[in-house]
Amino acid sequence: MTSKIGINWHLRFREEIAQLKEELELTQMWLNKAERKLKKYENNNIRPTGHGENNNVVKLGRRIYPTGD
Repeated sequence: MTSKIGINWHLRFREEIAQLKEELELTQMWLNKAERKLKKYENNNIRPTGHGENNNVVKLGRRIYPTGD
């Protein structure tokens, strides 16, 4: 059975750490993007606007007269 620790063990560990840091950075960027999309979705579809108005109201193209046309 041979040992995995050799002459360049420190270099191999530094390279592995650099690879893991890059993977962590990409994962954090993906997570931040997903959180921004979720926040945008929640703000546009669930919560009212800043003035307390409902932003999911369907606006009609013409007036509706109560007495009829």
